[in-house]
Amino acid sequence: MATQAHKQVKPPESCPNCRRVGSLGAHGYYQRYVSGNTKRELLIAVRRFKCQNCAVTVSCLPSFAQPYKLVNNDTITDGFNGKQAPLVERWAGLIASYLREFESHLPELVRRVGNVFGPLKVNQSAQDFWLLLIRRCRDLGRATAILVEQFHTCLFGTYRCHQRRC
Repeated sequence: MATQAHKQVKPPESCPNCRRVGSLGAHGYYQRYVSGNTKRELLIAVRRFKCQNCAVTVSCLPSFAQPYKLVNNDTITDGFNGKQAPLVERWAGLIASYLREFESHLPELVRRVGNVFGPLKVNQSAQDFWLLLIRRCRDLGRATAILVEQFHTCLFGTYRCHQRRC
């Protein structure tokens, strides 16, 4: 927030709902917390846009944050990879709950994405899918962008905000 980085965010090229190019205009910000690279949470401003064609609003979450999750992507990644680190220990309870959400959402996730990230095994485990996803996308931020933009879901669930509205 101190650097005003949220004011530099450009709108997506097209509306994720109606697909009209150039229809998204500035629609303010909302604030939320995300864990930082220290033991403190950071208050960030998330840029919003509104489609002039279909009136759907779009929030552009920074690439280091997950929808509806406090813990940042690097710490989630370290936790899912089994890395022993102070921030993983600090957020161990939340990371464990995120892993349970991921495991619960996995059947729907696999149904939506198929083998886009690599060949799937029968009864694909969350850990196997995670490794495919990170190998293919290189990091959780890029993986989330692909999941949301192409498949209208994310690693932890399919939220209403990711769905097209008629």
